[in-house]
Amino acid sequence: MKESLDALARAVMEGLEEEVVARCRKSLEGGVEPREVLRGGLCRGMRLAGELYERHEYFLPELLLASEAMQAGMHAVAPALRPSESAEGEGATVVLGVVKGDVHEIGKNLVKVMLEAEGFRVVDLGVDVPPERFVEELHKRGAAILALSTMMTTTLPAMRRTVELARETEPCPLVIVGGAPLTPALAADLGADGYGESAASAPSIIRALVGSGPES
Repeated sequence: MKESLDALARAVMEGLEEEVVARCRKSLEGGVEPREVLRGGLCRGMRLAGELYERHEYFLPELLLASEAMQAGMHAVAPALRPSESAEGEGATVVLGVVKGDVHEIGKNLVKVMLEAEGFRVVDLGVDVPPERFVEELHKRGAAILALSTMMTTTLPAMRRTVELARETEPCPLVIVGGAPLTPALAADLGADGYGESAASAPSIIRALVGSGPES
């Protein structure tokens, strides 16, 4: 089993979508538990790709290919999963989205994949999300973490407003932000708890903020 999962992880890391789907199906047919296919193969492969990206051995195109391969694998495994076995089923809930006025979603989509690969439940609100919608979903989901993204300097007032409204909610969520116009100093000025320079860093930043890892 270990060899098959190792090969699956490598295929994800290398962005080989068709091979990933074939290996997922072969593993399931061979009796490997769906949960193990997810964690030991798909999620581990995405983590490896993220580590390469953090070390500047991978760049955005390679990370995107790995993300697409992982998603294809998850679709292949999904029919075999019981509801309690999904990759998102055990972690803290993260409300994620691109702030009002911005429709760039590549970075946000990568953050979603990286968080799901680490066991977080992600509520993806998409792009051009008003501040009030973020707060509505925080209440609705009982989420402990809010993750905001933008690629445009012109949307920083919307991000600031979103953070302000989030700070007024009970319980107050942890807020992390990321995107091209941001720096650690600017993120702090906006009122965020954490700043992510890259999508791959999102899980470790959240874990550092919450302590021992995702909890419900």
